[in-house]
Amino acid sequence: MGIDAFRIEIDIISVIVYLMIWYGNRERAVLEKSARAFQCLVETSILFSVMNSLGLLVPESNIPIIRLINSFKIIACICMGCCWFLSVFYSTSANTYTLRKWLIPIIGPSVIVSAIALVDALMHLTDGPTDMNPYLWALLNMLSILYIAAASGLCLKKASKCTNKLHRRCFYIIAIVMLIPLLTLILQAKFYELPITSTVFVLVTLFIHMYRTRQHITVDLTTRLNNTNKLSSYLESITQSQDPAKRLFLLKIEIDNFKARKKKHGKKACVVALQKLATFLREQSVQRGTFIARYGKATFAIVTECSDFAEIEAFANKLIAASASSTELLQGPWPITFSIHWSEYGTSETRTIDTFLEKAESNCIKPATPL
Repeated sequence: MGIDAFRIEIDIISVIVYLMIWYGNRERAVLEKSARAFQCLVETSILFSVMNSLGLLVPESNIPIIRLINSFKIIACICMGCCWFLSVFYSTSANTYTLRKWLIPIIGPSVIVSAIALVDALMHLTDGPTDMNPYLWALLNMLSILYIAAASGLCLKKASKCTNKLHRRCFYIIAIVMLIPLLTLILQAKFYELPITSTVFVLVTLFIHMYRTRQHITVDLTTRLNNTNKLSSYLESITQSQDPAKRLFLLKIEIDNFKARKKKHGKKACVVALQKLATFLREQSVQRGTFIARYGKATFAIVTECSDFAEIEAFANKLIAASASSTELLQGPWPITFSIHWSEYGTSETRTIDTFLEKAESNCIKPATPL
């Protein structure tokens, strides 16, 4: 009885968490197919938790109800696995043609196993005992493991082909996190009575929801500039719709000796320094209509289209000259200085966003000032 109460408590907590996720995801679900599939995952997870608790509350003598509940639990589990896959597919695919092409192989097994589960329940509606059919249990686990493994594989494939390191990290994280429910399903297949699947799934679902929500935050809270997420999206957009008459440049600006300054002056002083440099860059760039972002601990990016290198070099020199007399920087926790590096997109060495960002490491306009 104690174990049953414990499982019911887990299901109640799971439903509450799923409802919060559902509420937080409902607006994006209207706009994005990936979020819509994720919303379906949450809804089927709620159904499973409810069915699981009902199965524990129904008396064992009521065999028909228990058999129907078990069949619905199987269907819910299969739908959860399918929704996991679809959510990841929509996140990693540029178009849905592939899904339409492989729709039957993807959805077909789910429909077949669900139908078998329902027919089996109806055929043995009054037969005892009420234990789950071992063949159905095996099919359920195989199918769920296959969906989760395929979803993780899609993330790894997308990450390996992604030319934007800011996006690639996201896919690797999701792929690694997906391994947790995968290992849980393998363990659950061996130990049927072990009540870990619901807990693991709700925690992983919550993590992915929170991580995806974080990916939609586009403002750096410290400096109020664009953050890494916005920079990543902007670079994806601007590199695909670049003005052919212009050249795309990146200025990488980094506060000198930031780590040493943090040890000496403390975290609060460093926050002030970041804010002052952000204000300075914003003021100097306001007339150019440039894109400014903070994408590292003390690293800022200015992305702008120019006619030639002389134009971006002149802008960099303007920043250097203005910083020497800027009260904003001189009256900080310490006299704030910075290094400037640059990169140009579309050259023989910078044909991807990764190389565009990396090239800025080697092209120096202003080196760091020694401590």
